[in-house]
Amino acid sequence: MAIFKKAALVFFLSVSLLISTARCYAAQWIEAVYDDGVTSRVRGNIDKTIDVVADLLTKYNLVLSEKITVVVSADEESYAQALMFYLKYSREYAKEQAQYTAGTSSNKMPLIIVKGSADMNESFRVLPHEIFHQVQRQYGRLETVPWLTEGAPEVFQFIARETAGLEKASLNVSAARERVRAAREIPDAHELACQSYKQWESLMRKYPVYDMAVLMTYQLMQDNGFESIIFFYQLLHNGIPADSAFQAAFRVPMSYFLDEMNEMFRKLRM
Repeated sequence: MAIFKKAALVFFLSVSLLISTARCYAAQWIEAVYDDGVTSRVRGNIDKTIDVVADLLTKYNLVLSEKITVVVSADEESYAQALMFYLKYSREYAKEQAQYTAGTSSNKMPLIIVKGSADMNESFRVLPHEIFHQVQRQYGRLETVPWLTEGAPEVFQFIARETAGLEKASLNVSAARERVRAAREIPDAHELACQSYKQWESLMRKYPVYDMAVLMTYQLMQDNGFESIIFFYQLLHNGIPADSAFQAAFRVPMSYFLDEMNEMFRKLRM
């Protein structure tokens, strides 16, 4: 019995140390700032999400040079107010974004603004995606094409949700595959490599481009998992040009890869 108690104590201390370490990393890289109206339940969801993401950043050896501030708003109105205050959005644009988005990552500073949610799934759907946008910003986001800029954060949030025990990443990928298969029409994969983000947004209004981006990103991971995506951004961070970094990380020129994806999409939709 004494041996059992000693083992149990060692296990408890080990688990406590892991939790404390995760919170230490979260405090080092990510800080949440809450509106007064944010409930304790929402705070708990955000804190848990940040802890899981901090563990993943550690797992993938992603060291951020700037600490990320996450502003958590209590409702749609305070979310719009935060967009206006921090990002200088016009009231009209902030109101529009507050209707259709639940989180926004700044391109210019280590700042994320999210609508707090009492639903844990919603917290894990939004915050890991936006945090990975901050990873991209610090590691070379502006040098990548829109499908990878959006596909990598989507897959990252799938991984975060699986890590938290909420849902298998493979189920989310399968759902994306089904939406692409069932779409009335999809664009050529090369169009998703446009240099203009406005063009991407235009495509987004017509086609399931986020789902296509997920499948394209997931295809890049087949040999080495998400680590290959991380390697691509590490190469960018080290000053390697985007085209060379893509070929080095995934062992194929992007133009060839897009041709392969067109063929994959064609077979999927037959």
